[in-house]
Amino acid sequence: MTYTPLISVIMPVYNTERFVGEAIESILNQTFTDFEFIVIDDGSTDSSREIIQHYAQQDQRIRAFQNEENKGISYTRNKLIELTNTNYIATQDSDDISLPQRLELSYNYLENHPKCAVVWGHNIIIDEDWKVIGKRHYSNNIKNTILKKSPLSQPSTILRKDCFEEVWWYDPELNYGEDYDLWLKFYAQWYSIHNIQEDIIKYRIRSWQTKSDNLKETIKNTIAIQKKAIKNYHISPTISDTCYHLAEKILLLLPKSAVLRLFKKIEYSHER
Repeated sequence: MTYTPLISVIMPVYNTERFVGEAIESILNQTFTDFEFIVIDDGSTDSSREIIQHYAQQDQRIRAFQNEENKGISYTRNKLIELTNTNYIATQDSDDISLPQRLELSYNYLENHPKCAVVWGHNIIIDEDWKVIGKRHYSNNIKNTILKKSPLSQPSTILRKDCFEEVWWYDPELNYGEDYDLWLKFYAQWYSIHNIQEDIIKYRIRSWQTKSDNLKETIKNTIAIQKKAIKNYHISPTISDTCYHLAEKILLLLPKSAVLRLFKKIEYSHER
């Protein structure tokens, strides 16, 4: 009989040769060791694929796959989950670093709280040169947060596969905010989600993520996802949510440099 591990860790990779080795090692060095590690290279044009293969040859827990061309994040995440053999799915990004007790803390919480569908933790924010530039702490006041911004950290989550399948997977039409859209679907279905109140990953902010043009595009995409949640998932906005959405639209009218300054002030040291 084939042995089935307790957790499936999934990681999409695209052109992260500088960081992917450390991301892989951060999973291999977890205090919780009973996992399979499924990695898909999404058509990288750098040496990411070769780095993945090197680690796969060293550790039998790693199952490495590849898309011959770039398919995008939503497609690749869905494909990764199709390949899993367990009901506990841990997401890992290829430029982030999981702290050693991440899987152990999350697994223990899910085992002790069978009604919880998703668990996650706090982020230490680092830049491209591994410098700590802030922290992102998350609240368990999901109701007050969910229609304003993502209430949890995608790269630090463990979710139950059976619950994920019931909320229709990642939207393949989204290659930005696919995680936020997913959490809105979980919330609309009344699933319990929980922050374990521990720092469990080092989350990397890369230079392209903090450019003013990209930030304005991020805001536009976020507004579209929020509208979709209200219309399609029937999540009713509060007065506070409506005011927040108005503020998002006002941000789009500000100079790009002002948007960037606000982003850094709010996001790098903020409870969500």
